[in-house]
Amino acid sequence: MSSHEEIELLIRLTLQDSEAFSQLYNMYVKKIYAYALGILKSPDLAEDVTQDTFVKLWEHAPNIQTDRSVQAFLFTIARNLSLNVIKRASRETWISDELFTHAIHQSENGLQYTERKQTGEFISLAVNQLPPKRKAIYELCREDGYSYKEAAKKLGIKDSTVNSQMVKALKTIKDFMVRNGALLFILFYPH
Repeated sequence: MSSHEEIELLIRLTLQDSEAFSQLYNMYVKKIYAYALGILKSPDLAEDVTQDTFVKLWEHAPNIQTDRSVQAFLFTIARNLSLNVIKRASRETWISDELFTHAIHQSENGLQYTERKQTGEFISLAVNQLPPKRKAIYELCREDGYSYKEAAKKLGIKDSTVNSQMVKALKTIKDFMVRNGALLFILFYPH
């Protein structure tokens, strides 16, 4: 979207145009969520901050300066709300428990989590488009953890058939992801 188009959306937003708000929400919700998740490490808290960020955008819509970046404005709101959550953690045990749990168990940052989740959705879409036999082989090997030999035995087919079908399935999934701009390195994460 050009800066001119964004300025038009902001002008409409200052007039409480819900369609302009909806467009801005759809443009920035994933970025704001990833940003909040990077700070808080908790998907639930990041989701709350994301929603609160857009509530504040709507509440302050009439006063927004249309010559400034809406993205910077949203990131500032999200950062302040995230820091407020962290401050509240010292007073509210459940928040500190939530932050601690996710900080300890999360080995990826917020952007990596979001990319993995989105890529997993792309993989599911691609897998659902595979021919039924190839899909069954893929799911046995990738999702259920069967070896090619075990999958062949379970399905009553040759090992070489499982191998060739997996090669074709992975190529189809890779091509689907390239066409849709997904990240290829996450193709092989266990899901």
